[in-house]
Amino acid sequence: MNMKNENAKLVFIYSLLGSVESYTDVTHKVPAKVYFNSPVPDLDIGDQKAVLTELKKKKIIIGFKFDDGDFIVTKPSRSMLKDYFLKLKDKPAPKLEKPVDMRIKFDEKTGIISMGGKSCEIPINTNQYFLCKTIFAVPFGTLVKEIDFLDLMDWARDSKDSVYDAMRAVNKKIKEDLGIEKLMKWKVRRIFVDYKTG
Repeated sequence: MNMKNENAKLVFIYSLLGSVESYTDVTHKVPAKVYFNSPVPDLDIGDQKAVLTELKKKKIIIGFKFDDGDFIVTKPSRSMLKDYFLKLKDKPAPKLEKPVDMRIKFDEKTGIISMGGKSCEIPINTNQYFLCKTIFAVPFGTLVKEIDFLDLMDWARDSKDSVYDAMRAVNKKIKEDLGIEKLMKWKVRRIFVDYKTG
């Protein structure tokens, strides 16, 4: 049953309890049969029968039949019906699970690339770190020139291939830790992130 039907089920049981109590005499004796017509529009006859079948399985009622627009409920237990109603009423609402964030992000403070609860650590103040800092600062797919990376830190003194080497090292770590193949790509001395979030 969905949430709307769960509430309707609660109303249905409460209505049945009300009927049982109205049939109960001053000596607190419940008659063998209680006639019940549900005022719950959100539960069709099939759903109402399902709720009564559930009550029968739990031995809260002995049986029921549908006759001429009324349910004839056999030997309902007022106390068990009340206890069951209170148990359902006090049942905590199901917790909605928080969706996992599948966006890929880079935290400049920690040097961590994260996605979907997984993380990949990039050592701070390394060529790999400055590559990530620059490439994650622009929208994915944006081509970033090699010179933009070389302006950072000591790359100008490194070998000509240092940007490409840093990109390969970051891609390797990301593949190992996040399972993404070749996140960054190289195209005519430019690097871009080749990744689409679904």
